[in-house]
Amino acid sequence: MNREIYGALIGLATLTVLLLPLPFFVAGVALLSLLMARELSLHLGLESLWFSALFGPALFYVHPSAGAVYIALMSLSYGYVRWNLDLFMRALFVLFYTGFFPSYLINLKEEGTYLLLVFFLTIWANDVFAYYTGRRFGRHPLLPRLSPRKTVEGFVGGLLAGVLLFLLLSGMEPLRAILTALLTLLTGVAGDYFKSFVKRQLGIKDFSTALGQHGGFVDRFDAVIFSAPVFYWLISEL
Repeated sequence: MNREIYGALIGLATLTVLLLPLPFFVAGVALLSLLMARELSLHLGLESLWFSALFGPALFYVHPSAGAVYIALMSLSYGYVRWNLDLFMRALFVLFYTGFFPSYLINLKEEGTYLLLVFFLTIWANDVFAYYTGRRFGRHPLLPRLSPRKTVEGFVGGLLAGVLLFLLLSGMEPLRAILTALLTLLTGVAGDYFKSFVKRQLGIKDFSTALGQHGGFVDRFDAVIFSAPVFYWLISEL
């Protein structure tokens, strides 16, 4: 299947999960964290650690301190058994990344399914338009050491599309909507480059081929999970 068909299927599956009642949605987020942790663990040389990621999002959602203590103890246990500080730090990274960030998807679901849908559609609009604008008009690399194919033109095109969609769908006052969308999308882009840095250090193109040309679950959901805490803060505080 080509990139577009895979993208449509991923989008349809994701939208189905977003519409589930809260308890089933929490289970979906836990599964996503487990799959991301598996991909990261395999590339970071962490045998069997990824099973511990299943409970991270729910515990961070209950209270940040519960999640923090959990990942600290799981990482300590993993590092202690192997008596290796490097493996301890890698375990801490994997469990934090797949626990803390996805937990805010649960917070957003609790705020309302429509708001969660708008959040996802905004991130996706940025991603899709950045990709196609970059392919058609891209001339100037943005951060070539991290993502050689991503351009300034694609970056701007994605931001404009995401902001416009959020402005149309959010129902917020225009200035607040634009500010919320911009900060959320910029954080999502940062999340994409965060993941790209890890990949470049590991010398890999994608974390897996589970989602075809879209790579793995870490590759596909990096911007979503990274921007979720910021979006939740913006809608709660602004």
